[in-house]
Amino acid sequence: MKLWAIAILCAFVFLVCFLVDLLLRKLFPKEKIEKSKQVVRPPRKSAVAGVILTFAGVAVLIKNLAGTPDTLFLIGSIVAIIFGVILLCTYFSVVIYYDDEGFLYKAWGRGKKEFRYSQIRGQRSLLTRGGVNTILFVGDEEINLYSAMQNLNAFLSKAFFKWCAAKGIDPDTIENNPRMATYF
Repeated sequence: MKLWAIAILCAFVFLVCFLVDLLLRKLFPKEKIEKSKQVVRPPRKSAVAGVILTFAGVAVLIKNLAGTPDTLFLIGSIVAIIFGVILLCTYFSVVIYYDDEGFLYKAWGRGKKEFRYSQIRGQRSLLTRGGVNTILFVGDEEINLYSAMQNLNAFLSKAFFKWCAAKGIDPDTIENNPRMATYF
């Protein structure tokens, strides 16, 4: 009987999430460029880690509050929930949608900004223990990218060739290093 109640509760939660998602899609329709299948996102493992941390923190918090409260477990579960929510917010809010004309950069706390490839001023790549970090200078903005992001090399390659076409530059005359994510 308990398992059926849990299954019904889970189904209800998924139904509510689906309906809220459907309502948000109707209230805030996506722009043309956001419908593009070409997207750069943070790695999926950050979203998975965020879900695991959030649910584990909530489970430990509920178990802790149901029994005799232990301060260490209470603090640990709250910290896990906070880190999980931060990972999930970062995964879902930092994104680059791109197509043949330009790209749309969305970041947590920065809003959306649309750019053309001709606005790219340059880039700086740094080799770190975690991989290659790249700063793309576009207009007055600095866009931070790192090698673990999904579809990053495809985006940088397309941006490089479109930038060359917009500036009238032969791509073969510019020295680049795709392994280090250095194009510009």
